[in-house]
Amino acid sequence: MLLALVASALLQSCTSTQARVVDLASSYIDARKIDLRVLLPPPPAENSETTRNEAALIIKLQSEIGPEEAERARGDAEASIYRFADALGNPEGFTRKRVPRTHALFRKVTLEQAAVVHVGKEEFDRRRPFRANPGIEPIVDKPRTASYPSGHSMWARTVGLLLADMLPEYREKIMARADEYAFNRVVAGVHYPSDIEAGKLAATALVAFLLASPSFQQDYAEAKKELREALQLPAIP
Repeated sequence: MLLALVASALLQSCTSTQARVVDLASSYIDARKIDLRVLLPPPPAENSETTRNEAALIIKLQSEIGPEEAERARGDAEASIYRFADALGNPEGFTRKRVPRTHALFRKVTLEQAAVVHVGKEEFDRRRPFRANPGIEPIVDKPRTASYPSGHSMWARTVGLLLADMLPEYREKIMARADEYAFNRVVAGVHYPSDIEAGKLAATALVAFLLASPSFQQDYAEAKKELREALQLPAIP
């Protein structure tokens, strides 16, 4: 139900071309089969030394952050594959218009990721650091959802793994960018580092399920071909 509602909302913002190349209203996987309660360890207790140390790190980061770093962290609040453009050297071909299949594929992956992480957040129900510690003031909008695992971290690692497979020439830079994107949620004051690590673990499970899906494999192969052609890279199997 959640996936269908999110898909309906996103479909309204997609062009008719995107709707034709990838069916956003369907699912690649059954999100219920990725049980984060089983896959992930529970988050550190709020009164634990780990959580206290993580909160202290957030406060330290906020006291040291510069304008450019803050702006980058704010920009990374957006879940868009084009936040990875700098890892690819900002190529002209990496645009929604030039890679509609790729754009639509990752929009659909975002739906899958949101459905999986939503259930995990509700089950673990960890308070955000700024709600548990008045000394932390986020530099982005305050999320209303629970903190663990980090959805942005899960999204970034998922996108990073898939993009790195599509563009192995840029693998190292793509994964470094994914890690930076995820850690910027700590810099922004809305996640603990342990939330970030849990999100990365959850992403690994999601990618494994996606790669085992025949419908994903077909869309992925077509998007991979399109993206490499747009970036003027040679075809790979």
